[in-house]
Amino acid sequence: MKSIKIVFSLWVLTFAVTTSAAPLLNGLALEQQFNKELYIAAVYSESLSSDSAGLYNPETPRRLEVRVLAKSLPARRFRNQWMESIAINNRGDTLSSQAEDMVTFANLFKGRLHRGDQLAIDFAADSGITSVSLNGITLGEIANPDFFNTLLRAWIGPVPPSTDFRDGLLSAGNIPDSLRSTFESLEPSSERIAELQLKLISQEEALAAAQAPQKEEELSKPTLVEVDLAPPTMTLTPASSEVLEVAEQITEQVAQTEATDGLSQTEEAPLQQENESSGEPIQLAANSPEDIALAEMGEEFEEEEEAPLTAGMILARQIYTSNLLRHTYRHIRYPKRAQERGQEGSVRLNVVINTRGEVEEIQAVQESRFGTLNREARAAVERAAPYPAVPSQLGEETFSFSLPITFNLPD
Repeated sequence: MKSIKIVFSLWVLTFAVTTSAAPLLNGLALEQQFNKELYIAAVYSESLSSDSAGLYNPETPRRLEVRVLAKSLPARRFRNQWMESIAINNRGDTLSSQAEDMVTFANLFKGRLHRGDQLAIDFAADSGITSVSLNGITLGEIANPDFFNTLLRAWIGPVPPSTDFRDGLLSAGNIPDSLRSTFESLEPSSERIAELQLKLISQEEALAAAQAPQKEEELSKPTLVEVDLAPPTMTLTPASSEVLEVAEQITEQVAQTEATDGLSQTEEAPLQQENESSGEPIQLAANSPEDIALAEMGEEFEEEEEAPLTAGMILARQIYTSNLLRHTYRHIRYPKRAQERGQEGSVRLNVVINTRGEVEEIQAVQESRFGTLNREARAAVERAAPYPAVPSQLGEETFSFSLPITFNLPD
């Protein structure tokens, strides 16, 4: 009888420890662009928090999760938008030191994400490793204890995709039942999981085949030194001198183009908007030009070949994007009429400029409920033009960036 009690006590203790360690769903956020519901983002933590500081605690395991709502979502487009947000919510020295990590993270996203796909990013507090998986299949690991918070700041930092997005993730478990129900219903099909497993096997076989000839050649030649060919690994090295040189060149070129800027991203803190609010996005017409543009953008990302990513190129894009946003924010004016009427809201634009910094296109990704604020957001872009010229290091004829703007009245 005594042994039974001991076993039972151990079981209760184990259950209690497991329960306390189970991640809690802190909040959900719906991402919409061009009147399309793309995905639901989630933040998990051991303890619920309505404050971003509580979720940055490196001593606790945490998880970021994305469940796809769209029928099809280009993985590269999803990745690029996330990395833009990383650039404007993190310090320049953070971007420089984690440039190699960004390469690893960026290269995990290929092909397309499909409805029901579950992308999970887990942080292990004991090891400091961030693991990335898709539908339960591990894609890679990043052994940098600071990298998880770099990703998290893109969602809940000073310049989130929208204030609604950030507020949803910081709801401390107070989640609308309808959104929670939709989130829980999104699961990948067995066929989709099998497809991903086959792709992973094919990639591993391709890597092995690429290494095989090199090994055979080395074995056939006499040598006094034993050659050890290590398998591919996700372990990263510190930012190389090439990364730092590119960062300096981009910053210098932007500074020369815009002498009044005086902002070096490698010295500055993340961008801060003076105004923040929780304005609700307006629904665009189902057959609007923006809606059509989204479909065309998806096709473009699928067909267009991408140049090999390097730490230097990623850092160059991030620094340049950050400078473009800083430049725009200095030209935003809060419409007097909107202030008098107590109008607040968030607007997100997609801006395309040419190599000379001239604006070629402005698209509304999300709009506020108030036309006055929406028009001012576009006007700010027009006033800001021409932008700093696109750095030659990027080698692009046009440059596209996402511009989040929040109008918020003081309390």
